[in-house]
Amino acid sequence: MKKITWIFLAFAGTVGCASTTANLQRETANFINVAPEAVTVSNINRGATAVKWDAQTQDTAYSCNADDMVRRVHCVKK
Repeated sequence: MKKITWIFLAFAGTVGCASTTANLQRETANFINVAPEAVTVSNINRGATAVKWDAQTQDTAYSCNADDMVRRVHCVKK
């Protein structure tokens, strides 16, 4: 039983780290082709298989989403 608990905790920790604010900021910047420092993220909604968030640059707001590992990022202008 202890082994199963440790495996679950290790997996949960790995998944939880993928959608950090810094990662979302960097991947949003890559998608919209700006510097990461130019992006602010907010309203982060992490689900079991996906993450959604709002992003803001100096003059444009975006609604973004990706898989739980932040690999397939997609943002649209609001």
